[in-house]
Amino acid sequence: MESLPIISLSELEKASPEEIKKLYDVCYEHGFFYIKEHGIGSEIINQTIDASRKFFKLPEDVKLNYRHDIQKVYPKHCRGYSPLYGELLDGEQADPKEIFDLGIERPLSEQPFTGPTVIPDDSIAPGFASSHYQLQNEILTKVVPKLLKGLALALGLEANWFDKYFIDPTFIHRTVYYPPGFGKAGKHTDTGIFTVLIQEYFPTPSLRVYTKDKWIDVPCIEDTFVINLGDMLQSWTKDLFVSTPHEVIHNRPDDDRVSIPIFVFPNIETIIQPLGTTETIPSKEVMLNNFLSIWETGEGSGRAKELV
Repeated sequence: MESLPIISLSELEKASPEEIKKLYDVCYEHGFFYIKEHGIGSEIINQTIDASRKFFKLPEDVKLNYRHDIQKVYPKHCRGYSPLYGELLDGEQADPKEIFDLGIERPLSEQPFTGPTVIPDDSIAPGFASSHYQLQNEILTKVVPKLLKGLALALGLEANWFDKYFIDPTFIHRTVYYPPGFGKAGKHTDTGIFTVLIQEYFPTPSLRVYTKDKWIDVPCIEDTFVINLGDMLQSWTKDLFVSTPHEVIHNRPDDDRVSIPIFVFPNIETIIQPLGTTETIPSKEVMLNNFLSIWETGEGSGRAKELV
């Protein structure tokens, strides 16, 4: 495969047999695809990218006021700001990128990944919080339910099969800043059900995906999002659908780049039972183990250890 297929979210919502078959094929073969007709306007996307860039341009000492260790949610690394070389995705070298993570705003809880984010207000970063939370709600209401319906139908399940596992889902909602010339995210797989990636448009690609036997570039296509399946869905489908390795290499010498990946997980207490088995996998344990692997043991994200 030289390029990723494009799936129509509106056709998935209509349960189009042709689109469901197309979704099955790409999830079985590659686990990476574009979605179009997602219903989210370009204005909020551009506002969020612009507000993110302005945040990352702030002085380092200002951004560090929102760093991991002052966050309230456990684990602290799931929220807030991390500077260049703060995160290690591939298990080998820390990434030359800056990140800010937030989640769905909820009261502070003993549950991991649950609670408020310490985030700059408009006096520090105008529009940063409001645009991200608006965009997050759009993804939560317009993309996630339709894609879950499509995945269920592709698996031969009832259209609402996943609904009970996403009554109160968990998001790791990230904005990433890649500096000009040397921005990078090391090769890895994602851990969740799927990731919704909003790419800033550039004529040259930075995202690369490993499809079976070779790496291919993933160009920006206007008015689309990139979707990639995560390890959790691969496990849930007993390896029928695949979670695919990917990396980012941003080497445009004169341009920085902002991207917004939203990592989608089920309700925090979900117990995953791979289809056709009696095996059980606690979602919360998978998430915590992945954060331990990235931020404490340095083994990288997802199946990064298999990719080095």
